[in-house]
Amino acid sequence: MIHHVYPSQVQYVGEGGEAVYTNGTIRTAYSYNPEAQLYGQGSGGAYFDSQGGGSQVTTVVSSASGVPPHGMVGITMDVGGSQIISGGSTYLIHGGGMEGGRHHASHSSRSSSAMLEMAIENLQKSEGIATHKSSLLNSHLQWLLDNYETAEGVSLPRSSLYNHYLRHCQEQKLDPVNAASFGKLIRSVFMGLRTRRLGTRGNSKYHYYGIRLKPDSPLNRLQEDSQYMAMRQQPVHQKQRFKPLQKVDGMGDSLSGGSQHSASTPEQSVAAQSQHHQQYIDVSHVLPPFPIPDLGTQPLPERINMNDVKKLQNLYRDHCEATLDVVMNLQFHYIEKLWQTFWFSTAPSSDGTTTIPNSDEDMEGVIPRQKLIALCKYEPVKLWMRSCDHILYQALVEILIPDVLRPVPSTLTQAIRNFAKSLEGWLTTAMSDFPNEIVRTKAAVVSAFAQTLRRYTSLNHLAQAARAVLQNTSQINQMLSDLNRVDFANVQEQASWVCQCDESVVQRLEQDFKVTLQQQSSLDQWAAWLDNVVNQVLKPHEGSPSFPRAARQFLLKWSFYSSMVIRDLTLRSAASFGSFHLIRLLYDEYMFYLVEHRVAQATGETPIAVMGEVSGRAFMYDMSDIGSDEGRGPNEPAVKRERIEINHSLQEI
Repeated sequence: MIHHVYPSQVQYVGEGGEAVYTNGTIRTAYSYNPEAQLYGQGSGGAYFDSQGGGSQVTTVVSSASGVPPHGMVGITMDVGGSQIISGGSTYLIHGGGMEGGRHHASHSSRSSSAMLEMAIENLQKSEGIATHKSSLLNSHLQWLLDNYETAEGVSLPRSSLYNHYLRHCQEQKLDPVNAASFGKLIRSVFMGLRTRRLGTRGNSKYHYYGIRLKPDSPLNRLQEDSQYMAMRQQPVHQKQRFKPLQKVDGMGDSLSGGSQHSASTPEQSVAAQSQHHQQYIDVSHVLPPFPIPDLGTQPLPERINMNDVKKLQNLYRDHCEATLDVVMNLQFHYIEKLWQTFWFSTAPSSDGTTTIPNSDEDMEGVIPRQKLIALCKYEPVKLWMRSCDHILYQALVEILIPDVLRPVPSTLTQAIRNFAKSLEGWLTTAMSDFPNEIVRTKAAVVSAFAQTLRRYTSLNHLAQAARAVLQNTSQINQMLSDLNRVDFANVQEQASWVCQCDESVVQRLEQDFKVTLQQQSSLDQWAAWLDNVVNQVLKPHEGSPSFPRAARQFLLKWSFYSSMVIRDLTLRSAASFGSFHLIRLLYDEYMFYLVEHRVAQATGETPIAVMGEVSGRAFMYDMSDIGSDEGRGPNEPAVKRERIEINHSLQEI
């Protein structure tokens, strides 16, 4: 439990002192009362955490005052030194390690000579390695310990590790062992390392699961396979269909360079940081099966046969799997290329390159543009493709944000928000030569996907800020004192005309809220309480066609009632108003998240599909405006105004 909170910077210390997160570089999305001292954007802060067993964790952090401009995938972390001192062990997190994940003391201790000797001894016994080769093994094992560390939820391609090892041997003029022996070397150092076969159908590759590059390893500059990792699942027909006018040169040359290559390229920096961020996403997620188009009795369009429909099914599945693989590797900028190649776009992309389709004789296995347009205008195919998009984008949300309450680095959060901001522009540019009715269908789902990413990242930001409040004893006591002064009878009287809620239900929620606050519950306990509230309120409507409407009404009533409580606190000039305002924002957003998923579960749809219905209705309000290119720039999405309408409706809720 945190006893002192200093306002200059919010930091978090886990129960075991195993991870430290800071939102010192998060751009503030909300304004709070500065007197409440919830959190700040200062340059430093400290926490002192007393733990059981007499151990003590002291964290001292300094961070840069500015944040460099953000790239498409991530900002280079500019965090100063940090030190964690624990009663049972000591270990350091150097620059950039703040958001690198959990650093266990056992990993540091494994670099000792005793551990090396033990690993060599085990190899000598199990593999019959001669004693005179011990010095060679020592060099190999020390290199592994210097550059890699164990981390849960992270995977690295097995071929990448072996390529790094071969380069090390070449530079040090050492004789490398073969790939099989190298695998035994790794397992002798990192006990319990697992191997998984990851990837899509017919293109999966073996990965070591539970290991990653250290943040300060020089190998971060040698991400020779950054483009390969992102594009390895790209369908064959897409590889044949485009020829970028510009490509990244010198990637291979930089691998063997000396001092002249010490500065990493943007592509290498992006690859290194995306690798560090992968521990916060779900890299084990697979794309669920797609439905089969229901053609019914509708005749096929002219010059279209069933083979064309089946070919589109296969090609679109491959395209979606490539999209999922690119996002899973956090190579967001490749999405634009994938869309341009699939939709035959010749418009220049954001990086200045142009995708040029090959000649007709080179396009075997590809649906010609006119056939693709005819298929997409065919109503059963249009509905099928929309269902596939719902499945794809829901999978992408679950990959990028598997837990909306879990602390994640601000750089990853901002990268996802920038990705969401670019999606609609990329799509409308890629489909600029397609009829508007096709673009509308695709853009409605992409808009719902982008809006979901923005909402979930905002919710995550609020959760990180609220943790400090919920863990501060003095602030909790002040909130209880202020809450007990609120005239809830008057609040209920004023809200009853609008909400028409059962008075006993409101009183029970009031008492439960006070008890939960008095118990100084953690954020996870509050989340469980909110989930229970939603279950109680919506249980009478389960299985009823009115369930979605009842869920929306509950959201509106919850928001109105909580606003009345905040109003009373404001009029009383409550000292904890800022804390209540932050908590209220978080709980409203989390309620929205819970209700959204309940409605999706009740209707048998994905949450993206639920939000896509709202987007689709908004797109139909003014079809003539979408069909006109007047009044908007070449890079401005045709759906910009509709997106703003959606944002306003969500904010009103």
